[in-house]
Amino acid sequence: MRTKTWKLAILSLVAAAAFTSCDNDDDYYYVAGGDAWLSYGNLEAIDNGGYSKYAIRRDDGSRLIINDGIALRSEDAKEGMRVYTHYGILASERDDSSLDGGMNYYIRLYGIQDVLTKAPVLQSFINGNEQHRTDSIGNDPINVSEAWFGGNYLNMEFYIPVKGNSSTAHFINLVVDDVAPATNDTVYVTLRHNAYDDKPGEGRVPGDYRWAWGNVSFDLTSLLPEGATSVPVKLTWTAYDGKNFGETEVHTESGVFTLSAETKALAGGLNDSRSNAESATAQTPTVTCR
Repeated sequence: MRTKTWKLAILSLVAAAAFTSCDNDDDYYYVAGGDAWLSYGNLEAIDNGGYSKYAIRRDDGSRLIINDGIALRSEDAKEGMRVYTHYGILASERDDSSLDGGMNYYIRLYGIQDVLTKAPVLQSFINGNEQHRTDSIGNDPINVSEAWFGGNYLNMEFYIPVKGNSSTAHFINLVVDDVAPATNDTVYVTLRHNAYDDKPGEGRVPGDYRWAWGNVSFDLTSLLPEGATSVPVKLTWTAYDGKNFGETEVHTESGVFTLSAETKALAGGLNDSRSNAESATAQTPTVTCR
């Protein structure tokens, strides 16, 4: 996974932390020449002199150690929780305790939020009670802006049109086709979305809806054949065609999921490719998903 670096001016998305606590109400000044970082990772228990109970293990194997800013001590946090972290780097050094020579980054924590993390759903499970489970898992469009492998996960960032005053929690799942015969050992997965009627439709004014941002990480370790460390994956999803809510289009992306210290997709496949210019959409309101 390639960690994103985004300009300071557009980093409003994670200003409100999901489960953080501050020692005071002071504003924290940004470091590194006005740049800051956004990374995905998992919480890891650490003895850090009482300032924070956890470090963040990024998907590339490096570790973020909190030395300033928000002190992460909330009871809502727990070992292994997946998080999306906004921070500045104060210093770095090689991690002597790491067998692969990874890095420790000492950071000032600006904001952190937990990431919806799920296991894939098997198509055979849906077929076991097809009418009820198909309706529940949904077939509503969802616009994926990024999809990439990182750590044990297929990570996705997406946009959904929602009502301006919506408080509806949308349902997001990754369905694995374990029914159709496998082709070249490729695992076929489909992103599914249930908007619970919080979506544009016939007789509804498109201007009443706004694009909301969301993210999710799916743990793909269960997809690996016994004894294997990698597997080809083909992802499919149905999206709105641009801003025209009346039309949809099917998208596909392919890559190879590899279980390793640093998991990457094949070039041109499922990878993290957002540029700094495109990241201005980080100001978009977020949508609640489950």
